[in-house]
Amino acid sequence: MKICWIHPTTRDDALEPLWSRLDETIRPILRKDTQLEQRFLARSGNFVRSLYAEHLNSVHLVDAALQAEKDGFDAVFIGCWNDPLMEAREVLAIPVGSVSEQTMLAAMAMGRRFAVVTVSEKTTVAIENDIHAYGFRDRAIVRPVRAIEPQSDGKLLLGAVDDPHREFIPRFEAVARDCIRDGADTILVGCGYYGPLLRAAGYTGIPGTGVPVVDATAVGLKYLEMMADLSLSMGLVKSSRLQFRAPPAEAIARARASLAGA
Repeated sequence: MKICWIHPTTRDDALEPLWSRLDETIRPILRKDTQLEQRFLARSGNFVRSLYAEHLNSVHLVDAALQAEKDGFDAVFIGCWNDPLMEAREVLAIPVGSVSEQTMLAAMAMGRRFAVVTVSEKTTVAIENDIHAYGFRDRAIVRPVRAIEPQSDGKLLLGAVDDPHREFIPRFEAVARDCIRDGADTILVGCGYYGPLLRAAGYTGIPGTGVPVVDATAVGLKYLEMMADLSLSMGLVKSSRLQFRAPPAEAIARARASLAGA
């Protein structure tokens, strides 16, 4: 089985310690026969804390997903909560998963009410939109997505590669405990990068509460393995009745041509 993990940005050499740590943390949880390749976008604004910026970046993400399918991958993983999941599923004929939908699906079996703790106030908007779009609103708490303060930046992220307990976890836990007081019994890490870093540091639950802290990247990839299994063994990928029915190739080609020179 070959899975392509697509990041939402170009590759930033300054974050090389992060890319290495993600690889070290994720590979051991996958099946021995699963081949995982991380890919970065050829072009990106490297900013998705905006609905419009996310909309623009989604074109690059779906292009990368289409290329992965052409390159023979069995499944594609979109490694960001800000994801064009439905758009990618429409045009691909292989399973497409993400940190968002797959982790929220898994949360249904972990508890009654979940919450997402994410990295910036603006990101809460996109994630809450996804909760509604994917049909999970009734299984989340009121104000289901909340952000750490101050918001995450490159310095905080690299610091978490070395020791998330020093700065990130205190910010994260303060928000998570507010969510628990409001009824959450499962906390999802609302970032594709911090989840593996917390799990690698042994931080998998809010102390003294019994509430798990869910590494959305790890859970999303494991869920996608199962989706790929169903595809390879039973031919089950998606419905082609309506929303995910692939549009005519010539229509997509015309739409793509309109981007030339943009």
